[in-house]
Amino acid sequence: MPKKQDNPEMHVDLMFPSKYLKAVDFPGPVVLTIAAVIKDKVQLTNGSKEDKYIVTFEGTEKALVLNKTNAKAIAKKLDEPKAINWAGQKITLKPSKCEAFGEIVACIRVEA
Repeated sequence: MPKKQDNPEMHVDLMFPSKYLKAVDFPGPVVLTIAAVIKDKVQLTNGSKEDKYIVTFEGTEKALVLNKTNAKAIAKKLDEPKAINWAGQKITLKPSKCEAFGEIVACIRVEA
């Protein structure tokens, strides 16, 4: 039987790279500078595409698909309700747990 390896790259979420950030992408809080907020079509797990707001960051190719919770948290943190004015501002993202589709799953949250 092969020896079990403790390799973070073997995490199932990292086996299938994405252009969007996932909680497993970072082990703890990370400070990022917002480059822009754009609207783009995102492929959902059922294969359909839906318009979503995306936050891009300076220094990384990965972006954050905004949900209502994180959008409101960014607006509150920056004291700026207009996303067009978020560019150049720093926010802290952290891995967390949240309820989605009746399950507790890994998610990303904006630190207050």
